[in-house]
Amino acid sequence: MSLITDVRTLQEIDDEAASLESALAEVEARLARSEALEAAEAAFAAADTAFQEVRRAQRDLEASIAALTAKIVPEETRLYDGSVRNPKELTAIQHEVEHLKSQRSGLEDRLLEVMEACEAASAARAAAEADLAAGRRARAADVEALETKRADLAARLADARARRDAQAARIPPSALRLYDDIRRRRGHAVARIQGSSCTGCRVAIPESIRRKTFDPEALAQCPNCERILYVG
Repeated sequence: MSLITDVRTLQEIDDEAASLESALAEVEARLARSEALEAAEAAFAAADTAFQEVRRAQRDLEASIAALTAKIVPEETRLYDGSVRNPKELTAIQHEVEHLKSQRSGLEDRLLEVMEACEAASAARAAAEADLAAGRRARAADVEALETKRADLAARLADARARRDAQAARIPPSALRLYDDIRRRRGHAVARIQGSSCTGCRVAIPESIRRKTFDPEALAQCPNCERILYVG
């Protein structure tokens, strides 16, 4: 087998390993986080916050109404039980009761609005909670599938790396260093001559270099991009 054939085989293995590494990195990223689940969690948190705020407003209004009622009841009792006989004082009590009842009426109107808003917020929270539960179930299933895929990719990558080591051992150290350096700089170290041009950079290849590609013990390089050339 010629040197260029060994180098081409090494590049094929390296390309396979790079593809597996990329796929594995993608799986790891998907295992690390789920944008869909994060969105569902954020939506539920927002809905829960909105519900709690409206519910708190409802409780505050109910407490304020109860406090007004607690003031109204004894004043109304004094107004009608005969314990107060002074007309001016009775008039003052009556005005105070009317004022308190007016305040309470306004709060009760507001309470009705808040109760409607609370009902809507509760429904929105329940819907968001259901979406979150569904998202968590989907995430659990997704994680299981991803972990299986990760194990498969890791095994295939380990195999590719072992084959890479074995293939690299077939190549002379100087040629391997050349290949590794070009691959590091260019991404791909080997390019085909198509027609009379390098497929790596599209520059024309001199005939003398083209003839060198047929030497089984030598590596011909593109004079422009320095990639190792082959004809085929």
